[in-house]
Amino acid sequence: MVTGGSANDPNLGNILPASPSMHMVHNMLSHVLDNPKEKVHISFRARINSPIYKLEVEFDPVSHDPIWQMFQAGENSANSLWKYHSTDTLLVYNKLLTSIGEEVQRVHLNAALDQAQQTQSKTDIPVVANPEGESGLVFYYAPTSKEELDKTTPLPAFSNQTALAERSTVLNGDLAFIQITTLLQSLQLAKMTGRLQIDSKEGAAEVFFLEGKPVHCSVPNASGNEGVYDLMSWQEGKFFFQPQVVTKKRTLTEALDNLVIQGVQLLDKMNYLKNTGYREDSILVRTEDGQLTAADLEDLLSVGDPDCVAAQRKIYTSVDGATESNKLFKSLGLSRSQWVPAVNYMIRAKLVTIGGGKSQGELNKLSLKPKAVDNAAIQSVMMTLRRPDTGMFNYAAFLYFLEQEYFRGHRAGTPLSVIIFDMRVKSGVKEVIREPMPAQALNEAVFRISNTKRQSDLLAHYEGFDYALICPNTKGEGAKVLCRRILKALAKSPLTSTISIKNLDIRFGIACIPEDFLELGLLLSAAEAARNKAAESENDQETVLYREIW
Repeated sequence: MVTGGSANDPNLGNILPASPSMHMVHNMLSHVLDNPKEKVHISFRARINSPIYKLEVEFDPVSHDPIWQMFQAGENSANSLWKYHSTDTLLVYNKLLTSIGEEVQRVHLNAALDQAQQTQSKTDIPVVANPEGESGLVFYYAPTSKEELDKTTPLPAFSNQTALAERSTVLNGDLAFIQITTLLQSLQLAKMTGRLQIDSKEGAAEVFFLEGKPVHCSVPNASGNEGVYDLMSWQEGKFFFQPQVVTKKRTLTEALDNLVIQGVQLLDKMNYLKNTGYREDSILVRTEDGQLTAADLEDLLSVGDPDCVAAQRKIYTSVDGATESNKLFKSLGLSRSQWVPAVNYMIRAKLVTIGGGKSQGELNKLSLKPKAVDNAAIQSVMMTLRRPDTGMFNYAAFLYFLEQEYFRGHRAGTPLSVIIFDMRVKSGVKEVIREPMPAQALNEAVFRISNTKRQSDLLAHYEGFDYALICPNTKGEGAKVLCRRILKALAKSPLTSTISIKNLDIRFGIACIPEDFLELGLLLSAAEAARNKAAESENDQETVLYREIW
């Protein structure tokens, strides 16, 4: 990070070999706010042999907002790409990505704080230059304590240049700050060979890679493809990668991209089951016991996924209204990837229900339980607030800010709305497959949503693959208006050259305090239930208020 100098000066200072990370952009803002008379810039190449770019920020004494500028250097000068007033580094970071045509910065995901601390003694870090305003003066600073380290800007890590490629070095980090799918795909992209171990409250898992291809996976209750599917739901835990550790086991039969897509779809279906009241010890009951002929059953099953028909037939004929579902599936020899989509369809088709045959409305209402608000996760926001791959607030930060707004609204007597939504890309025959949104499209969507929402609203990741908005001092109808504005912003032009509103599937669920509940945990459960109701809507209803369910 360099202070002083001119945007048009061909001497751009120390040039980073890749685009700055979210952490760097945030440090630039912090430095300018602490030193309003200084101008800060970072010069970098987005890729090898790409043009040199320059990101610059200075404090505006009139508006009291920082002014960001992005330049592309020429032979003797720099051409301005954009100028932007904002204190939101998320928006600045997304504009930077758009300008250089990059997708999710996978190479930056290796630059976790733990790794920076390990490599700090090996690498001189450019921090501050020219406090007196002279151009071209740069000095290097090697911090000796954690307090000093926190004030520096670490260089981004690269798979072919840093400790990640050294056999004797361990890459480590926390799943609270990186999505498990992004971690796996980063190792694939870097063509790494070695063992990834993850330790969490779920137990220990390991995934072996051979030149970027995953060959074996093991989790506490499964292995192979089933193990990867299970990993898709892991949101917490420490991970570390040991290069050149290999195994002879070959339990994975599909490519990583296919496993990720199938895992996300399986997680969507499992979340639907949980929000209808399903638990591992739930008892399934036939809704048409004794009245459904074998021919009628085959007709109903033929409408769903043909790959699930055999499992659905097994489950339906074995349901006795007394056996716990986990014991039932085990006795039938059904894996998680078999019974989850099967039961999902059977509940939607009203072939089976959970418990004693209550109506679906009564069942949904009774099944709502307060979500656990993890105090440890809330405290972890003090370490970092945003996910480096998207720039959005992470799930821990979402919980922290939600709790603060809950207390504030309770004291002031003002409403608080939460919007939980998913954004998927439709593909396949009749567009029945819902895939995760690609990184470039997601970054563009985040930028448009951030420009559409109010400054007081907070956009964040929600659990595994969903998103959330906290809307202080907003009733349910007001939150519904915001959803319509977001849809309009996303539809005004294609997110990328291949993704437009026509092949996007976006569903919103809204719950409000005090309109729906007074408890924080129930607010989250209600918003999830409303989102699931929107997802299963036959008339493509994108937005549902919780109170509209009843």
